[in-house]
Amino acid sequence: MTRYDAIRLARFAPAPGAAWTVAYHTLSLPEFHRKRLLDLYRLGLRKPDTCHGVPVGRLNALLQALTPEVVSVAKWIDVARDEPWLYARTPVPGDVLSALLTTWVQDLRPEPEHRLEVRKAMRELRFGELRWEKQDVSMLSRATTPSGTAAPEDRLYQLLPDAIADLVLGCPDPFTYPGGSLAFRGVARRPSDRGAELLSWPPDRYDDQDGRSWWFSALLTVTLQTVPFSPDLQIHVRSGVRRWATRTGRNGLYLPPRRAASVYLLADAPWIGDGPRSSARFSVGRLAYDRELGARAWEAGGPSGMLTRLRLRRPLPEPGELLRSPGDWLDRTGQVAAAVVHSTAMGSHGVKAGLMPGDRVPLMEWFEQALPEGLVRAPDQVRADRHLRSRRGARKSQEEPEARDADETAALRREVAGPLEGEPLRLEFLWLTRPNRDAGVRALRTVLGLPEEVDPALQDQAGDRGEETLSWRTPELTVELRLTSVGELADGLSFPADGHVRTEVLRTALAARRDQVVRRLPEAPAKGRVTLALVEIHHKDAYSPRSADPKFALRLGFRDAGRVTQFVVNPRRATSRFSDADTARAKKFEACWTDGLRQLGHRAVPDHRLGPVVPDDMQYAALWLVRRRRDGPTRQADLVPITVRIRPTAPAAERITGWDHRSGTWVSYPELLIRLAGSAELPTAEDDVEPSEWDADAPSEPDGAEDNDGFDPDTEPGNRIEQRRTALASTVQEILFGLRDRPTLLLLHAQNTRQLWPWLQNGHIQPDMIQLHGQQAQRIALQGRDLRVVRVRDHTGTETPQWWGHREHAQGDTDGEDKSFGIPTGLWKPPGCDERHRVFGSTSEKAGPGTQVSVMASRWALRPYTRGDKSGITIDTGRLAWNPALLEITVAACRPDDDPELWAALTHRLRQSPGRDPLLALPLPLQLARKASEYVLPTAQEQPSEPDEDDGAVQLSFELGAITP
Repeated sequence: MTRYDAIRLARFAPAPGAAWTVAYHTLSLPEFHRKRLLDLYRLGLRKPDTCHGVPVGRLNALLQALTPEVVSVAKWIDVARDEPWLYARTPVPGDVLSALLTTWVQDLRPEPEHRLEVRKAMRELRFGELRWEKQDVSMLSRATTPSGTAAPEDRLYQLLPDAIADLVLGCPDPFTYPGGSLAFRGVARRPSDRGAELLSWPPDRYDDQDGRSWWFSALLTVTLQTVPFSPDLQIHVRSGVRRWATRTGRNGLYLPPRRAASVYLLADAPWIGDGPRSSARFSVGRLAYDRELGARAWEAGGPSGMLTRLRLRRPLPEPGELLRSPGDWLDRTGQVAAAVVHSTAMGSHGVKAGLMPGDRVPLMEWFEQALPEGLVRAPDQVRADRHLRSRRGARKSQEEPEARDADETAALRREVAGPLEGEPLRLEFLWLTRPNRDAGVRALRTVLGLPEEVDPALQDQAGDRGEETLSWRTPELTVELRLTSVGELADGLSFPADGHVRTEVLRTALAARRDQVVRRLPEAPAKGRVTLALVEIHHKDAYSPRSADPKFALRLGFRDAGRVTQFVVNPRRATSRFSDADTARAKKFEACWTDGLRQLGHRAVPDHRLGPVVPDDMQYAALWLVRRRRDGPTRQADLVPITVRIRPTAPAAERITGWDHRSGTWVSYPELLIRLAGSAELPTAEDDVEPSEWDADAPSEPDGAEDNDGFDPDTEPGNRIEQRRTALASTVQEILFGLRDRPTLLLLHAQNTRQLWPWLQNGHIQPDMIQLHGQQAQRIALQGRDLRVVRVRDHTGTETPQWWGHREHAQGDTDGEDKSFGIPTGLWKPPGCDERHRVFGSTSEKAGPGTQVSVMASRWALRPYTRGDKSGITIDTGRLAWNPALLEITVAACRPDDDPELWAALTHRLRQSPGRDPLLALPLPLQLARKASEYVLPTAQEQPSEPDEDDGAVQLSFELGAITP
């Protein structure tokens, strides 16, 4: 195996002393306009005095659709700040701007009772008198925080990527590959999108083995980021593919319910008035279900929407026509071309997601040529192996695979038997289909290494539901599996025929199914021991309306009966006619049983293998926040902190525990899950939410940008976010006090926690200090002499860069594949950094769907290959290209005499997945805490069938066996 001692990042940074200025036309609103708009927006608010900014999100969406050359840098207009808000290389004509702003003002307060006030405001504002001003913007300017972290101006998060994108678009030479070339266009973006996007056009076509045509484009995304304790700006460039939806059924293109579909629009003339020509950049519109029309329509374009008030030079494509034949709009050379973005919820696509280094490396080299002199590629990262080098890992056993598997399963049985105190492991499987029933039994035998023959003394069969109890005896463990048909428990919840799911109706349906579960199950085992039930249910598409999905009610019902639950979904159809259905089913059930045992607290803790430098009594803790929305299945807004503690040397029953923040005690992991499910209280009648607002798959609440841009209403005293920050600080203080009895490594996830714990943001974090909200920063030793805090950050929002293993091409590589880049496992740091350096990168090798994919795989180019005695030419458009994401590890706080690299190495080792070479997506304590959130949000989103590259869901799917190598 090729060894790589360096990795290269798709990251660029300013050279020392570099400067770069770009001229823009800017527009700001005078103070009178800002105050007048605020007065108008406050009408109807329950607490108008607490609002000091005007949201411009819907206006930004309108600009994105109709004036793609305009860059908006704010999501709110703050009355107190007189600063530019819109930027453009060519100013938008006054009549066009006035029409857009007037339409937005009408939409700001569309209620009939405010109609007269809206008309009065429009007469007073006189948008036609606004004037654009020319301004030179310093692109590389930034301040630094007291801890040395770069602090760029908020507007640069949009403007710097936009300026870089313009340079790349102006490159005279297109990107070329063997056999062709790609030309790129820009894409209009909103502040919430962060950064700039480049898209190859015209799209490429791929014809699969069945003769069906699929369309796709290359995608480049540019974002501005910062790194803790680094004074340099970081520009991340993400490369991938954008797949276009063309597969239609009897009713046209399928769009997932309650989700908007993005449509990229390319026009040969301005959409409105005599504005800037739109041919250089894509406009972006969104199709969503309009309740008034009873059909799909352009967002903000319904009967009373903004688009209906504007006189467009040419109309947007008619939604019905676009959805009936989306492929016809892709290659149009006339007035308008349109491309609907494919999402995994729409089904499979012939072009698989992602790029391998074989495509990514030349794309990055072409991109780099267009950068100004002041921006250079970040230095290659080198191995951080001061602690890992001599203990890289135990040698793999030389035993035969069968013997090694037998040893591993025997160890698992001993692990499971430990806390049972001689009692059998009692499991239940409520099956839906006979083939899955048999597959589930075989999978349990495989996971635990059980004999083929069951114990006849304990076998029992009776009942109309095919109830049966199977038992196996081994020297370490006795297992009893109760089998029964799930029957009506898997049916959808009962709702009125009119489809109106009022809260009282939902409450009644949930309670009925919950009671039904309890009546069906035997009494819980003595001693209050939690057991596991594997439950097979229908695919989510079988339930209509979506709120009829019984998973939430089943989770609560099994909780009432003292069971944790692992659900297995009966697939609608085989994922591929070439797949081995039996093998896929076996892997799926093995993964379900394995994850079910994890819920019972049976999870091996990785051996750090770092020697005596890590205290023998070291414990690991992780905090994960779950924010539940009012429009979710519980109809209750809530913040639930989940803390998991691991003590590797403790007895099995005490090894993995969780903090019950209500009682203030540590409880076993399965007991924690039971108590978390208890927090999912049933709704009350006064908590009505319209069905169209339901979206259980949406994040519970936006995490917010790394640095707030513009007005941030969440900072206002007394509001919900402020209250939650205060409550979290109190909870964290209580948890830290409960961890003081021994050395502790506390793991925190940046994107999950930093909105409610601002100290974790790049601009606020200070080395070897800790700051709880509302308190002064203090030395970490005051919270515990042996406490260390590590913050991890994943690729969400492109906050960590794409990467690949890099080495100079060595002479003598004659095996037919370029070994100058690969995908290695390791812990990495910048070259030449000092021993107190605190920010590291953790990477894993290929896993799951990417194991058999060559690093030279290409979406566009034919390539030669050699496999053993075979050689030939192939193209990899139809193969999933998955690259593991880089996990950033920041040693935020440790003792003065500590080596930060040691704690980064320990965090890296905690990603080790027992029995598998690839690493976990997150260190084990965080992984367990994140998985526990399923009991707070019982209808958590299923893993996508075709996850995008670098997605943590890919690794999680692999760990659970949903995706097999």
